[in-house]
Amino acid sequence: MCDDIKNKSLSISGAEHVNRWCALPAPYPEPRVVRPNHYYAMLILEDYAGAVSEMTAINQYFYHYLTFEEKYEDLAELEECISIIEMHHLELLGETIRMLGVEPEYRTLTHNQPVYWNASFVYYGQNICDRLASDIAAEKMAIRNYRMHQQMIDDPYIKELLERIIMDEQHHLQLFTSYAQKYCPGMK
Repeated sequence: MCDDIKNKSLSISGAEHVNRWCALPAPYPEPRVVRPNHYYAMLILEDYAGAVSEMTAINQYFYHYLTFEEKYEDLAELEECISIIEMHHLELLGETIRMLGVEPEYRTLTHNQPVYWNASFVYYGQNICDRLASDIAAEKMAIRNYRMHQQMIDDPYIKELLERIIMDEQHHLQLFTSYAQKYCPGMK
């Protein structure tokens, strides 16, 4: 049985994980940087493992997948799919942070002190509409933060990567919004 699981996991390539229906079919740029830059790494750590981050999105969407799985199969599939795409974003950001000269730990820097990611950043919610509203808000905040960091970073490679991630986040926002219209009519 372990060999079956091992062989199955080996047959799934990294490309198959990101070539899913919930991701845009546009290619991702390879992580690159002009030169190491500690300040840029600190900014990207926010997107990587801050309160509004890929790490939070992965865990929030996966939790929502588990809660929707029995009653809302199509919505559960969406949450799982987007969670996997967010994992790819996490990987790309982690590689970029490392290239910038900082270890990609699950933390940010607040008042010169490390603040490590924790599960309290996840919005667990009470019901389907509450959870969808939080997913929509999370995507909007992620887009806003990525745009702000694009303006603060003067590295064309990082800006290109952030732009590609923003494209996915905008797509995710549209998908979550369409499911909110289906399951929560009147939700804004």
